[in-house]
Amino acid sequence: MSLHPTDLSPQNMADGQRAVEPLEHSSTPPALELDGISLAFREKRSSLPVLQDVSLSVRPGEFVSLIGPSGSGKSTLFHIIGGLLKPQLGHIRMNGQDVTGERGHISYMPQQPALFPWRTTLDNVLLGQENAPRKDTAAQPRHTSERERREEALQWLEQVGLGPFAKAYPHTLSGGMQQRAAFLRALLSPQELMLLDEPFSALDALTRGDMQQWLLRMWEKNRRSVLFITHSIEEALLLSDRIYVLSARPASVIHVVDVPFPRPRREEITLDPRFIEWKRKMTGWMREEKHRLDGDTDITGSVREDTSGIGAKPL
Repeated sequence: MSLHPTDLSPQNMADGQRAVEPLEHSSTPPALELDGISLAFREKRSSLPVLQDVSLSVRPGEFVSLIGPSGSGKSTLFHIIGGLLKPQLGHIRMNGQDVTGERGHISYMPQQPALFPWRTTLDNVLLGQENAPRKDTAAQPRHTSERERREEALQWLEQVGLGPFAKAYPHTLSGGMQQRAAFLRALLSPQELMLLDEPFSALDALTRGDMQQWLLRMWEKNRRSVLFITHSIEEALLLSDRIYVLSARPASVIHVVDVPFPRPRREEITLDPRFIEWKRKMTGWMREEKHRLDGDTDITGSVREDTSGIGAKPL
């Protein structure tokens, strides 16, 4: 995969913020492709536009993040991808197949661990496999028996440091341990595409940093296709191959950033001057959208002027 831009020259900065990027020439279709998704909530005679012509893609084995102002519709977009809501306009394709409005195609990790208190850590981890539709069991022979699934889950628990807690109940686990169990539940679900909805937002700063590094190691080892929601620009830059920046509601894609930092990545990359400059630039975009949402056009203008010096172009 070609990651660009490699520096912060005006040309490269412009290259890193295309509204719709062409997919690399490949016979393999995207793991996920959203094409012109629009949705408005209706109540009696009023209508609230939430999403407007949102298009994005996640290639197989790619880590893609979504950032945008609070209330811009990021979680609503996840509900549409998962089939809980159906868009008024647009289509969702997974591996080239139209799955708009269909359920059972994704594994999902919410903001809270959502572990059942009456189930052990092991049983919570197995929950995603138990509830997943078995549409293609021939393609997944390792999931042919409950015994094999439990043995595999136990091996994974050992790898993520939860082996001694396999029979423990959620209330005895720390917040970070609960999040690891929730992530493992999503990882072991048979669906290839994982949707992670701000999974570390409730953690303290130190634990969140540890979990980011843990997630990086886990993902680099397995390379599942991931779509990740976060409000943290630093987190998005640290974890992602590509970042979609959404506008204020109704949300549309206003910038696309191909993250220029090679893998494997470690926390030290956050001290790189390029990383700091990208963070500053994206913070300007987000501040601009917040002020636009608040109706503060004067401040929006000053933000736009401030970012123009490093090659920024509003799309």
